[in-house]
Amino acid sequence: MREHVALAPLTTMQVGGSVDYFVAARTRGAVEAACEWAAEHKLPVLVLGEGSNMIVSDGPLHRLALKIELPGFEVTAQDNDSATVVVGAGEHWDGVVERCVKLGLAGVEALSMVPGTAGATPVQNVGAYGAEIAGTLTELEAYDTKEREFVRIGHDDCAFGYRSSRFREEDAGRFVIVSITLALSKRPPAPPVYESLRRHLAEQGITEPTLAQIRDGVMAVRKRILPDPSVVPNTGSFFKNPIVDAAKLRQLETRFERVPSYTYGDKFKLAAGWIVEECGFKGQEHFGFALWPQHALVITNSNHAGYTDLMKLVELIVRSAQEKFGITLEPEPLFVR
Repeated sequence: MREHVALAPLTTMQVGGSVDYFVAARTRGAVEAACEWAAEHKLPVLVLGEGSNMIVSDGPLHRLALKIELPGFEVTAQDNDSATVVVGAGEHWDGVVERCVKLGLAGVEALSMVPGTAGATPVQNVGAYGAEIAGTLTELEAYDTKEREFVRIGHDDCAFGYRSSRFREEDAGRFVIVSITLALSKRPPAPPVYESLRRHLAEQGITEPTLAQIRDGVMAVRKRILPDPSVVPNTGSFFKNPIVDAAKLRQLETRFERVPSYTYGDKFKLAAGWIVEECGFKGQEHFGFALWPQHALVITNSNHAGYTDLMKLVELIVRSAQEKFGITLEPEPLFVR
């Protein structure tokens, strides 16, 4: 265990102060011991993966930061059509996707290059290019800091929603995920539904893409529009795509020539990037942070600015979107204060 550890270097946005205590866990026993120690000292536990979806405040945090590094990738069951894979929570997520694709297992290929660890994917129900982790996750194992025991939580008990789950909402901070279980398919992959990916594959003359071609396509599209967080500090898409009803969509369509939208159940999902761009922020710099020129949803921190200035920019963008569209943008990253 280490004391007074700076958290900014442990997050991809490179923002944040220090935490009183820090420990990295590579085993279930280490997770349990750390959580027990924190409980005895009446300290909340801050679970860390690769810090790719976390914004930490500047002040010192009086808690125990627990970095999850549990390894593991095992095909535990399979037949002619499917396979079950159990993945350690500390595994680098894109490495998991790569291994699944090489094994010919479909279901997570559209989530290629999503930064972070496997254990973090259920927390906000990670999604990209028409897929969500909820589509393949069947259960997970976690340490329950309330009951002080390891538990298994099935898919239906995760309360998955758009970029949300019980682990981010009502039970935030309660569970420390140590592994996830995925149900994957050995059948040919379904054609991509996401327009930019379909267009990229069509440009390559690919009409019936293989798993590897879908993964390569996703990676190519991401590299073209998104900065590498290991090179340019950022947390990826900063705002959730807002969901509106048909009446709100019609109202917007009477005011704007083109309103990018996608059906989402009986409602419609709007493109948050389009909203931010229409508000004039794309490529602009404010308070030391900048909006990425190729993708208006990405806030970058090349100047290594601080949490307070980031909050000023977030408030400015949210206020502008509310005034122009009557829509409240919600951030995707978790805020730790």
